[in-house]
Amino acid sequence: MSVEIIYEKKYPRIDSMEEMKQIEMEMADEPEEPTPSFDEIMQKIQENTTYVLMPERIKASEDFIRAAIEVSELYELDTKIERHFDNISVDYSFNCCGGLRDINRVIGMADQSSFFKDIFGWDITISLDFFTHAVVRNGRVVAP
Repeated sequence: MSVEIIYEKKYPRIDSMEEMKQIEMEMADEPEEPTPSFDEIMQKIQENTTYVLMPERIKASEDFIRAAIEVSELYELDTKIERHFDNISVDYSFNCCGGLRDINRVIGMADQSSFFKDIFGWDITISLDFFTHAVVRNGRVVAP
């Protein structure tokens, strides 16, 4: 049985240590500015942010939660589901494996996804967000 490659492209890998050295060299020439505190950063973000409830997404968020729990139980994945002000987040943590076909349903329902390796004591963590509110920052919709 032969395999036909339809598309393949490899991008150069970035050496994170080299990149840090480059950034440090570039920053050495910049004047020192006081580093804002976490609270100052959050205040700046929040003062320009508006949240708009999307009522149709409230019911859909319950479907998202139900599907996330079903997948967790089906594959026995460590799962954490949280309700935030503007979204529902689902974190699945597990070791490398294949055959998680049903997880695609939950990923497809999510508005955004992030993948992490080697956190929470597992090989892989998938973090999924389902927004119940539109997030408008500086007059621009940034989520969903």
